[in-house]
Amino acid sequence: MSGLTRQVLTGAPHERGVRHGESYAAEIDHNVGTYLDVFETRGVDTDRVRERAAAFIPRLEADNADYAEEMAGVAAGSDRPIEEIALINLRYEVMYDAYTDGSERPAATDEMVDGCTSCGVEPKASADGHTYIGQNWDWLPAVETFVMDVRRDDGPNFLAVTEAGMVGGKFGLNECGIGYVVNGLATPRDGENPSRKPTHVRGREILDAERLDTAIEPVIATDRPGSRNYLIGHANGELLDLETAPEVVNYRYPENGLLTHTNHFEDRTRVESRLERRSPHSLVRGMRVRRLLEREVGSIDPDTLKRTLRDDFCHPTGICRYVTESEDAQADFHTKVSVIMDLNEGRMALTDGPPRDATYETYQVA
Repeated sequence: MSGLTRQVLTGAPHERGVRHGESYAAEIDHNVGTYLDVFETRGVDTDRVRERAAAFIPRLEADNADYAEEMAGVAAGSDRPIEEIALINLRYEVMYDAYTDGSERPAATDEMVDGCTSCGVEPKASADGHTYIGQNWDWLPAVETFVMDVRRDDGPNFLAVTEAGMVGGKFGLNECGIGYVVNGLATPRDGENPSRKPTHVRGREILDAERLDTAIEPVIATDRPGSRNYLIGHANGELLDLETAPEVVNYRYPENGLLTHTNHFEDRTRVESRLERRSPHSLVRGMRVRRLLEREVGSIDPDTLKRTLRDDFCHPTGICRYVTESEDAQADFHTKVSVIMDLNEGRMALTDGPPRDATYETYQVA
């Protein structure tokens, strides 16, 4: 694979957005088409998707002005309607809202929640005393992605892997030593209140933080539209896992220097975890990633993490995931990006596609 492209974005939010939009106009057009096709396959026509996406914009402008301004810049730079950029940035919320008709949200919406395998390594478990977090992000092969290299005066510089058109990022790290990765989760309560602060806005606010407590705050301070897992770390050796449902948060801390997570709730005392019903491989990946790292505690280094993230036990739905050529290609994921972050050095090693087939390329936060 040729690797992810990297785009330096500077200036005010609108200026950064314009540069983003101009640089990835074709990819944004492709992503819009991909998601519209997914919605249509799930029984939601294009007009309704555009209508519901547009309805979120005034709320975003009122509550998260900088995010909305950067989205508007992407729309201007790519010469696309703002509701199409909103669709990419708010796809979970638009998905939930599009199904709101007074009946129960269909389980088919769970198929639009991305999968992942994540891990965190405390200094005592690593070979060099550094703090590491890593992830295989499993998502639709058709979606176009790139690396945002954001350099600004109004917040920390950061690196984030994102989808073309999305200003929030999927995961990343900033110059203050804060990094995060995520995992899709699902409960029956997801989508009951789609107007709450959007998922990808919360991710961007993690990267805006200069302290670990202010990185945690956007995840837990307000109730959420849906479920998601956040593994957040700091270069000083701190790791925390936040399993979030709409009104519930479970706090998980490292054991033996490790944190790991896949696509099911580890703590099910207050939630009904249901994504593993459709994706039982989450249970296999969860125990597998933990076991592979536990046997290396005290000597874990980037090569250890690469071997772990390349593991293909239960192929094709292992830690390193491949498409299964199912009847529903739009629900068939592969590992879009594998990432290993050294929070002490401010470095990200990334692959474009399943890591067994790709070389990790290194990016440094400015």
